[in-house]
Amino acid sequence: MEIGPLPRVTMSESVVSGDAALDAASLIRQLVVAVHRLNRLEFLERGRELKLRRTPGRRTSVEVLDRETGEVLDELPPEAILRMVDELEKEREGEQ
Repeated sequence: MEIGPLPRVTMSESVVSGDAALDAASLIRQLVVAVHRLNRLEFLERGRELKLRRTPGRRTSVEVLDRETGEVLDELPPEAILRMVDELEKEREGEQ
């Protein structure tokens, strides 16, 4: 199951109560942004891309795919993707 862009939430829409639900939604939003950013920057080797995936058990992971064959080459935990983006930000700040 591929996760596409998330719709914007307006103040008039109801929000699921509970810190865990909000934290999970926030994590998914951060991951969607991070995966799109890393793919756009072609952070991985040529011919590779990241894909966010949620299993039926609601476990979230990020797969490394071969663009040509669609084969899953590796699976990364969400925290690793967020660390990659954080490191990129720190490098960019150091260059300026």
